[in-house]
Amino acid sequence: MIPYLPALLCSILSVGLIRSGLLSFFFLVPMGFLAYGSSLKAAWAGVGFGALLNWGISLIFAGKTSPAEFLYFALMNAVFMGILAPPVRQIGLIRLTLPYRFILGSILGSLLFFLVLETSRDGFDAFLLEQGRMLSSLYIASAGTDVVQRSLLEQSATPEIIAGVLKSLTLRGGGFVSCLFMFFISRQMGLFFVRLIRRKTVGDLVSGFRGPSGLIWVLSGSLLGVVASKLISFGFLEILAWNGITICCLLYLVQGWGIVQHFLGRKSMGTRLILNILMIFLLFTPGINLGLLGGLILLGIAEHWVPLRAPKSDGSSSTPGM
Repeated sequence: MIPYLPALLCSILSVGLIRSGLLSFFFLVPMGFLAYGSSLKAAWAGVGFGALLNWGISLIFAGKTSPAEFLYFALMNAVFMGILAPPVRQIGLIRLTLPYRFILGSILGSLLFFLVLETSRDGFDAFLLEQGRMLSSLYIASAGTDVVQRSLLEQSATPEIIAGVLKSLTLRGGGFVSCLFMFFISRQMGLFFVRLIRRKTVGDLVSGFRGPSGLIWVLSGSLLGVVASKLISFGFLEILAWNGITICCLLYLVQGWGIVQHFLGRKSMGTRLILNILMIFLLFTPGINLGLLGGLILLGIAEHWVPLRAPKSDGSSSTPGM
């Protein structure tokens, strides 16, 4: 039992986080620590321990928990472990490196989230309306004593309008991006605690990442799908196309970041540290971050035609007479 003690402790912490309400977003962090700081068997044992513990708690509080909620917890832990634990594998023309596993896992995670909302007592629309009420009250309160601004916000920022905007964004890639962000934060925080407690480092798989050559056609087809859906008024096609655009842009974003890391690798350690801190600061600066993210995406797209990460040649030219 001693080798599985970290798995048991991490599973208890994970269940406690998802049931805390305020910190439920971080319920996968203990599993991230377990995946990188322990063995593969212990990691999957933690998934099993957590599922059983959460199921037992759900039986005790059966009147307050729907079956879909504890099933969501178990499956999300399994998906997250599938992102982190397996080695690189080949499926068709795509090597399942970490970025691809993040994409596939986030698609599954967002579908599970929608399933939970649809099968819960309130449903997806009621959940969004609740979020709309909370945001509407925050916007109106931000007006302070300005009567005119407060009146305008009360008319334009109603809970129904905000809920409609949230639904549109969630279905058109927002749910996928939120799930991807949760997986990413959980992995990075898990790695942080592994380095802090176990003094262990994990290699980066992003710097050498390149998207498949056919990805540009998927992006082009998705853009055409958005235009076509407007012409024929086919909402499902528009939702599918926007999700395709979101996935392609995220892959190109990772590729663009890999190009930047490739060039930073030629600099000294101090220069790399300063430039990385600067880029992180810019990513969290409103307005500038959109331009920076767009530039990284365009950089990833440009590598389809320009060999930006071609090895630097220091030898003599093979061309006669040069």
